[in-house]
Order: sequence, then structure tokens, then C-alpha cells
Amino acid sequence: MRWLIAAYQPVGLFSLKHGEATSTGGKSLLVPTPFAIRTALLDAAIRVKGVDYGPQAFEYISSVYLAVRPPERVVVTNLFAKVLKPERDSERGRAMQQTIAFREYVYLGGTLELAAGGKPPALEAVASLVPHVTSFGKRGSLFQLMEPPQITDELPDGFTALD
Repeated sequence: MRWLIAAYQPVGLFSLKHGEATSTGGKSLLVPTPFAIRTALLDAAIRVKGVDYGPQAFEYISSVYLAVRPPERVVVTNLFAKVLKPERDSERGRAMQQTIAFREYVYLGGTLELAAGGKPPALEAVASLVPHVTSFGKRGSLFQLMEPPQITDELPDGFTALD
């Protein structure tokens, strides 16, 4: 199987909560999930090539295997922040109430490498989308592609399969 390797540099802090986490709390995952990666690729496909390309891009994106090589250093910081949430008791006459929420942010020290494995047509389609991916997870979790993606015949050491 052939593999497409893309190296991303985090621009800021990364945050992606587990799907079952509540809005007021939840630990952040350390790397993007397969769902977050596929969603970012599909978002890029629709933004760059239009909505009509979406179903075809979905087929290509869903057919590839995914792997990740995390950076050498990872630091997790957490905090409690004041947030507004909808008021449950309508008798108080206000729409929002103040509460606290637990937040975690992850500093990725180094490059995050993603690999997609599959057949050449799918890899070509994904390779055209990789430069347009700018975030994984939450809106502020921005990444920058470091170099054009490379295609190899074997998955290099250090990668962990996500599927």
C-alpha cells in the first residue's frame, strides 16, 4: 500500500474534546481523531472544489487508512474559565447565567505528521486537499502545512494507525 505523508506545524494551542464530553468540562485529546482529520479534508474539498464535489471527495476520503506520528513534546495545560450558558430557571427573568467550565489546551512541540494510505486515485484526491487544511478540531486549533506531501511505498517508523 502507498502512503501520503503530510507534516503540519501547530500555529497555536490545540484543543479537541472527546465526543462524549459535556460543554462545561472534558479533557482534550492529544492528537486529532480520524473523524476530525476526515472532516477537515472534506471541508477543504467543499471550500476549494465546491459542494458538487463533496460526495466524490467523501468516497475518496473515507476509503483511505489514517495514521499519525505525534510531535516529540506535548504539554497539556488546564484552567477553569467563566462562561455563559442558557438559564434553566425561566422565573429569574434572564436568558443566560454565569458558571465555570473546565478547559484543556495542548501545546504540540514539533510537527504533527499525518499519513493516508490507499489506492493511487484516492491518494491523489487527498493530496490535492492537504494544502487547504488549516485546522483540526476546534476552530482555533490552527495548523500550517510545512512542505508538499510526500508519497512513500511503506509507512515510516513512529506512526500509529488510527483506523
